[in-house]
Amino acid sequence: MFSLTRQQQLVLAVVLALLLVGWAVKVYRTAHPPTPAGEGANP
Repeated sequence: MFSLTRQQQLVLAVVLALLLVGWAVKVYRTAHPPTPAGEGANP
């Protein structure tokens, strides 16, 4: 069994956090598509 140093654990945690945030943004943008220009404004 191998063990990671504190710095390696930190890098791994940051990479996983960034992947999780990117996945969450992708899911959010898929569920909430942008409205076409002109449809959101009612003068």
